[in-house]
Amino acid sequence: MFNLGIQREIGRGFLAEISFIGNLAHKLPSGNLSLNQVTPDRLAAAIAEGRTPTQADRPFPQFSNINLQGPAFGDARYYASIARLERRFAGGYSILGTYTWARAFNNYTDGGSLGADIGFSNFYNRRADWGPTGNDIRHRFTMTSVYDIPVGKGKKYLSDSWLGAVAGNWSLGGITTLQSGEPFTVNTQVNNTFVNSAGAQRADVIRNPNFSNDQKTLDQWFDTSAFVQPAQFMFGNQGVNIVRADGTINLDASILRNFPFGESMKVQIRGEFFNITNHPNFGGPGATLNGPGFGIVSGAGAGRRIQLGARFVF
Repeated sequence: MFNLGIQREIGRGFLAEISFIGNLAHKLPSGNLSLNQVTPDRLAAAIAEGRTPTQADRPFPQFSNINLQGPAFGDARYYASIARLERRFAGGYSILGTYTWARAFNNYTDGGSLGADIGFSNFYNRRADWGPTGNDIRHRFTMTSVYDIPVGKGKKYLSDSWLGAVAGNWSLGGITTLQSGEPFTVNTQVNNTFVNSAGAQRADVIRNPNFSNDQKTLDQWFDTSAFVQPAQFMFGNQGVNIVRADGTINLDASILRNFPFGESMKVQIRGEFFNITNHPNFGGPGATLNGPGFGIVSGAGAGRRIQLGARFVF
């Protein structure tokens, strides 16, 4: 693992930083592996004889399935460039903005919280399972800010005025998140390799399935005709996670007012707004070849939500 960074004060309390990070890992816990998959030479012999592989073609024909549970065969790589601009809270406001450009790869099921990871497809060709992880987010920008309006009791302006007591002691806050979409893989409904492999069978891809942004629709998010069922006894030629879902645009905001009394007590009234712009952040499209909803986006994240609250601070 490495982490290199440069920081610099750029005036008015702002700190700018550019950093580069990377991580390389081996022998990570991975998805279960089938040790009783028909070997390539026995598969070729069966095809030459014009028949489908049988139980007798397995390496251990006396057993059905032999699975290696969570073997430490996983490899992963991550690297990123990060630009950060920060102003710590002073003079009534603070701000923190971060942009990350990153790439993440692995060859195992990592339980990614975003995209769809799958297990090993072919025990005898694990190289084919190397690709972007389910959490491979290329671009991500976040910005948080707080502004304590300097009006009211104990503030810079109208501290001892009745007008300050009426209209002062307000604070504003916001969190903005912009990020590109997560990747996913198109799998088939039917596994026609007939070799008893452990993972799902990936579809064949015959051209670039990704549409430009102006071509994408909820009824067809990617070129579904670019995927076909692999030929019998063949693994799909598709790489891992080659299609991307919708990105995220989200703005949360808060507004609160403090009603101070005594020396150290106050009542705080809060209004919080989640996804205040009500921007639709669509979920991933159907990713099973010729399955229900294939290529169709049928869900989205939560819309605008508003909550009110009160707090007594002493």
